Amino acid sequence: MNPAVLALSVITALFVVLLTIKGLTQWKFCVICVSVSITWMALLALYWLGMFDQPVIIAVLLGQTIVGLYYFLEKNTDEGLHVFRLPFLLTLTLAGFLALGVTTDLVYGLGLLALLWGALSLLYFYRQSPKTKIVVDRIIACCKDW
Repeated sequence: MNPAVLALSVITALFVVLLTIKGLTQWKFCVICVSVSITWMALLALYWLGMFDQPVIIAVLLGQTIVGLYYFLEKNTDEGLHVFRLPFLLTLTLAGFLALGVTTDLVYGLGLLALLWGALSLLYFYRQSPKTKIVVDRIIACCKDW
């Protein structure tokens, strides 16, 4: 079977099973998110074991989970913390690269993340200053009104 069709079939089957489980229990979770996440985690394990050779499929599904986590945290955190959205998203992205074995120039990626986290932490801690507040407000509003 085509690996992409296999992945889509597994996600669909998990969706049905998990939707049934969710209906029978009091558990609260996103059925689509868990279905996609279980699928890429299983494929990643098979990839590490040399039994699956389609890292692009894993990367696409992993990217869906990263964006899902991003939106989940955005929805469930104080708006003031949204100043950290970019470094959070990039940290998850780098973690995804690492999971797939992409380690070329890792030190540069880690350095960039350290700079971003540091710079935005400074802005966050000094956000009450009128000039800094303007910058922080623009960063927080980056994804609004589009």
